[in-house]
Amino acid sequence: MLRLFGLVSALLTLVLALPSTALAQSTDRSVVFTSDPSQAMVMDRATGLRPLIEAASGVLPLAEDGLAVARERLRGVAQLLAHARQRQVEAAAALVRANRLVADTVQEADRLRNTYDDALAGLSDSSRRKLERDAHTRSNRSAVVRLATSPDWVCPVETRTKFYDSWLERRSGGRKHEGVDLVGLRHDPILAPVDGVVIRRWDTLGGRSFDLVAANGDYYFGTHLSRFGADGEVRAGDVIGYMGDDGNAKGVHLHFEYHPGGKHNPVNPYPIVDAHCTNRTDIDVSLYD
Repeated sequence: MLRLFGLVSALLTLVLALPSTALAQSTDRSVVFTSDPSQAMVMDRATGLRPLIEAASGVLPLAEDGLAVARERLRGVAQLLAHARQRQVEAAAALVRANRLVADTVQEADRLRNTYDDALAGLSDSSRRKLERDAHTRSNRSAVVRLATSPDWVCPVETRTKFYDSWLERRSGGRKHEGVDLVGLRHDPILAPVDGVVIRRWDTLGGRSFDLVAANGDYYFGTHLSRFGADGEVRAGDVIGYMGDDGNAKGVHLHFEYHPGGKHNPVNPYPIVDAHCTNRTDIDVSLYD
């Protein structure tokens, strides 16, 4: 403030010291003399501190407006930072809750497994075997229902065929029938019901036969073929053989088996075949295989 007052005083002293002949009578006009008086010019000039004060008074509102905008933006940034911090705190709390839930779930699973093991240990051998048989039966039933309702399963015989539920019927040599027989015409194509790997084989009982192992481990078996088709990796619908009466078959047909989860687990495939092999005929045949 003292420096500003000194500057104003110096300016006033300088103005008062100017010769009166160099100033015009008007406060806003002055005469400038040249070597040729006839060429004198009259020009406007601003004198005194008023223009400077007026200019400064015009700049100050702009500066105040700028400071207000800056303050508002800083306030917005502060709010964003506060929201981000709050979200970070909430996320950390949610992660802690999730970790606690996982730990509680694992602990509960361990407790249930220990309880189940203790319960099994307290059962007799016969009761344990019964429970295992019941669980196995439920698993097989679930596999049959899954394939019977699958839109991707392919009937192994797409031509006209006849079949019925012959599960566990007596066969020669005291055997029981562990499949379904699909009757057709010689050399009718036999299709892979699912994607998988086909292996050809031959034996005296069934003659030309195929094993098909699906990607999920399910096992399919077909026999009495007249000729082999594709082997190795196949897709559902590929021709993997042709209908015949090879082996001990009496009459042209395909003996077809399904073993969920792998070989040596035969289940009745009739519900699956009945759901997908809709091109059926009523020809009368007798089967002895």
